[in-house]
Amino acid sequence: MPPKKGGKKKKEPELQEPEHDASWEKAVQSGLWELPPTSLPDANTWPTWGALRERILTATKQINILGSAAVRDNFLSELVKLSPPEPHTLELRGSVNISKAVISPTTACPKLAHLDLYGCPKLSHVLIQSQSLLTLNLTNCTHLTKVIIQCPSLEKFDAKGCTSLEVLMLWSDKLTELDITDSKVMTKRDLHCPRLLIHKVATLVLPPRPVKPVHPPIADIIRDQRHDAEEEKDRMEQEFRNSAETKTTIPAMWRPLA
Repeated sequence: MPPKKGGKKKKEPELQEPEHDASWEKAVQSGLWELPPTSLPDANTWPTWGALRERILTATKQINILGSAAVRDNFLSELVKLSPPEPHTLELRGSVNISKAVISPTTACPKLAHLDLYGCPKLSHVLIQSQSLLTLNLTNCTHLTKVIIQCPSLEKFDAKGCTSLEVLMLWSDKLTELDITDSKVMTKRDLHCPRLLIHKVATLVLPPRPVKPVHPPIADIIRDQRHDAEEEKDRMEQEFRNSAETKTTIPAMWRPLA
């Protein structure tokens, strides 16, 4: 049997890194990102693209993404976790898939000065803790129910059209005007704003007070129970007497003696 011929295995072609999108380098140079988050490099596509994604987000000074369904809660969480040092403006107007906006603690996004969440229809919860934030726009967030803002430098806060807002807690040392007249279902409002001069607010909706149950005095309860017991005793004695009177015995049959 002739020996098998030894053959060299063919080398598999090496994977090539996909071409970079021109918008990535442009964003780094200009400091402006305006495309949906899905246009950012993804580490699942190429291993080194995770670091490239961070480089873009940390280099941008303005993030303006308007009316994008690709903006979700995880994108904002990614920014807070990364805490890029440069961005001072974050504009996510009309993001239909954002349900909460949480920027906390105060060390997150240390230079953020302007946050715009105008017209986010699913936004329901907002928590902002920032030493640098100057303006916050929540106008026409119709499903927003709870807002907690601890921003000592906040100068402008817009919440017109927030018709579902129930809870507002606000701390600011510089805010001078506030208009929340559209929030007619609000049940809790804490304003810690020493410079607030003009504030237009709707009347708080107070929860209904629980009705205290009215119980009769204990003496009346005892008297009624005793009366019922005596009536039951009399009824049972009467039934016993009636049964004794109607009870009959069969007479023994008389037989003459033999």
